[in-house]
Amino acid sequence: MKRLTIALLALILLAGCASPAPEPTPEPEPVSPVYTDWSKLTPYEPVKEQYAYADSYRDDGALQPSGDYGPLLPYIGSYLETQSYMGPLTTLGLVTADGRLVTPPVYAEIQRVKDWQTQTYAPFLLLYRGEVTGRYENEWGSWAEGDFNLTVAAPDGSWVRELPPCYGGGCLLSGDRLALALTDGSVLILNVDGSTAMSFPASALEPYLGEGFTWQWDGGPSLDWVNDVGRVWKYDENAPNGNGTACWLDPDTGAVTADPPPGYVEPEYEYQEGPELAFPGYNDWTTLTDPITGKLYCHGTRTDGSDIRDLLDEQGQIILEDCTLPYWVMGVEHGWQSPWVWADRIACSEDGMFCYYDLDGSCVFRRTIQTNLD
Repeated sequence: MKRLTIALLALILLAGCASPAPEPTPEPEPVSPVYTDWSKLTPYEPVKEQYAYADSYRDDGALQPSGDYGPLLPYIGSYLETQSYMGPLTTLGLVTADGRLVTPPVYAEIQRVKDWQTQTYAPFLLLYRGEVTGRYENEWGSWAEGDFNLTVAAPDGSWVRELPPCYGGGCLLSGDRLALALTDGSVLILNVDGSTAMSFPASALEPYLGEGFTWQWDGGPSLDWVNDVGRVWKYDENAPNGNGTACWLDPDTGAVTADPPPGYVEPEYEYQEGPELAFPGYNDWTTLTDPITGKLYCHGTRTDGSDIRDLLDEQGQIILEDCTLPYWVMGVEHGWQSPWVWADRIACSEDGMFCYYDLDGSCVFRRTIQTNLD
């Protein structure tokens, strides 16, 4: 009985706390209707891809030599984020300056050979394409083994030469000759037309390096070129600081000797800093060099707080506004977020697409960048 009394008192209290009846809502005043003329609005259209195909284009990715290309330019075909310490994986292809696809994006790296002492470019294009030779799996995960096959080509694709995997990239010698240490132990020197200027079979080096040797960084043997003479380094515990020279290579005679060629003088290196551009109204700038024309450009952030990055010419005139390329690419020189310029074509990205613009601001190439989400 007591519980019922308490419950009844609670109901009375709740009733006493009830809100007063709401006042009647006034009638809304009539308003003039607003009509939309949908015919005056421009419907949204996604950005379309813009490219054609060269007559020599092949789906298997092999670069075919032709005198019809003009300068060959790299483009980004895919950009895949990974959990690996190596970071994202980027694939690259080749396109002409007028927007014709020459190869699909099958290359891991595209590099224009450069003399880092003189900051000048040589007439060789290095294309690295991955080849998987084995796949393995255990309780820790799966992995693949392989190497990068090398294609050396003229910058305009007029000649192409397929080679075995290369160790450490190429080194430029006088006369625009390119020296390559191949992973089979041989050394090859090419002329500017892709022909062989000199070659050193692995068997010629084995008396100094041992049978079946392989080029390697850690402990050697490794090869560098000094004053057009090849010097093979190998760790020697009896030499000062372990720096031992195993043998020397003469690219003019093809000789392999234990001593340097007569008249050899150790040079004094004078590294030349590359030019830098900077202009008022911009900071965080990057100086870019067109490897085809040699022209300089400046890519910088506006100081007005907008964080917009523009590309400027050597006189500080804006060539292309609000252009960035936030992709990591192997072989192509450009700063983070910066575009690159090849053959008067500006590389940037827009709406998930890789683009090339000419110096007048007209788009000449546009292709979707494939990602993990596609």
